[in-house]
Amino acid sequence: MYRKWIIFAVIVVGFFVLNASTFASLGVVLFVMADDLGWSYTSAGLSFTILGLAVGLTSFLPAILLQRIGARLTFCLGFFCVALGFGLASASQGLGMFFAAMCLAGAGFSLAGNVTAVWLIGEWFPEHTGRMIGLYLMLGGIGDILGPSLSHYMMEWTNWRFNWMLLAVICGVLILIGGAFITERRGVSGGTATTDNSRGGDDAKEVDGAIPSWRVAIGRPLFLVIAAAITFNLACVTTVHSIAVSHLKLLGLSPAVGALGLSFMAFVSLAFKGLAGPLCERFSSRHMLALSMALQAVGVIMFAIATNPALVLVSSLMFGAGWGITVVATMVLLVDCFGRVIGAQLLGAAHQISSIAAFGPLAAGVAADKIGSFAPVFFAFAVALGVLALIIQVLRDPGMLKPSQVLTRPV
Repeated sequence: MYRKWIIFAVIVVGFFVLNASTFASLGVVLFVMADDLGWSYTSAGLSFTILGLAVGLTSFLPAILLQRIGARLTFCLGFFCVALGFGLASASQGLGMFFAAMCLAGAGFSLAGNVTAVWLIGEWFPEHTGRMIGLYLMLGGIGDILGPSLSHYMMEWTNWRFNWMLLAVICGVLILIGGAFITERRGVSGGTATTDNSRGGDDAKEVDGAIPSWRVAIGRPLFLVIAAAITFNLACVTTVHSIAVSHLKLLGLSPAVGALGLSFMAFVSLAFKGLAGPLCERFSSRHMLALSMALQAVGVIMFAIATNPALVLVSSLMFGAGWGITVVATMVLLVDCFGRVIGAQLLGAAHQISSIAAFGPLAAGVAADKIGSFAPVFFAFAVALGVLALIIQVLRDPGMLKPSQVLTRPV
């Protein structure tokens, strides 16, 4: 009984460390490194893109490794890659070594992050998968809030090399903890979609009388729409965070207002990630996803025209709520419609597709250079989100038949 909560605690702590040490705090550490090593800000900023692409392009690996070596070794291998990357970062003298470090950290993020967590949560909490995914994302997401401050104070007390080395040591400790406590209920490391479904704790759909492999499911219209939702959600979040201050400055608002809006947006997203799990269990995860994308579309439109602090606040509320629910609802819908095993594999495939979202800030920058405004990109994102919300609401994939008898919540 207690083992599942220990495993849940391990993956939550792991996700907290991943969030706090990579995307959230990289900017804090990076520009100190740039000043120290004489890098240009353009070259240093490319590290964000490399890290994001590394996460996206390696997202297919958990789908393969979870089946072959199991969740324990996949989790440990992920943190080994992250630890190795942070070790390289601490010794970096040039951009080449640091870019290699970010590639390793990104690959480790994929292996030890959400795909492995969804696999384990579906295994140990089959009756409350949505709720536990939301709780996992909410608690682990605290790392996004605390990470920048922790890194700032660490460098105030020491230096950036010690910061990276300390993070490498923490990842090493997580390897030991994961190896000691993470197990799977079947008692074997692998498992197939067929054996997983036969346990009676999964909810995979039948296609032509057989459980589809993820290679078959990846061509389903429902998966393609979910992957598009993940991609545009990530593109919106990445773009807003990268250009919010510059965009609001063009609209006549101070950088302080932009920073406040981003902070409020992060808190709202965190809260709704926790609420989204129970909501997806009580209501249709499909309807929740449609609602969240509609909220995000309205929020991004308001942000595009936010000429006063009140509009920034309201847009941050709408955008943050849509962002938080979308992250949870896409994961829950994949598990609801395709089962735990295939759903986790498809999540990795969707994350790989979503790597193109890394070019969202670039598109916004081009728009600003050409016409003097970031707003057209925000409007384009809003249209895409609105169309996807409508499609997910009305789409009925003919290849996905009725859910298995164990699925008690609406899809």
